[in-house]
Amino acid sequence: MKITQHLSERKFLYFAFFWSIFIGYICLITIKKTPTLVSIPFKDKIAHFLFYFILFYLWKKALNVKKIKNQIKIVFVVVLYGIIIEVFQGIFTSDRHADIFDVLANTLGAVSAFVFLRFVNK
Repeated sequence: MKITQHLSERKFLYFAFFWSIFIGYICLITIKKTPTLVSIPFKDKIAHFLFYFILFYLWKKALNVKKIKNQIKIVFVVVLYGIIIEVFQGIFTSDRHADIFDVLANTLGAVSAFVFLRFVNK
């Protein structure tokens, strides 16, 4: 049983690490304009929300965190990661800019995942 649990946690660690790198990459590359087939209001903010919702979930599972205090620490680290990515957008890219509303969407995603998982796990 312990071996299976360890392998499951390791799998989530790989997913969490990959997802973190993916978010950093996708937020710092140049994305050329693509044709819009469907107009969805605030689709950028929805994407940020979902990215950070998933990011919190993956790190919680990867680290097998049960205590609320430690889960809140993960929320803070995930939010800090989002802030750092936004600052990097403003500093290191010429076609992207830091956006406080992206930070807000990231924060809402991480906090929502924390709250959602607290209710689901009860």
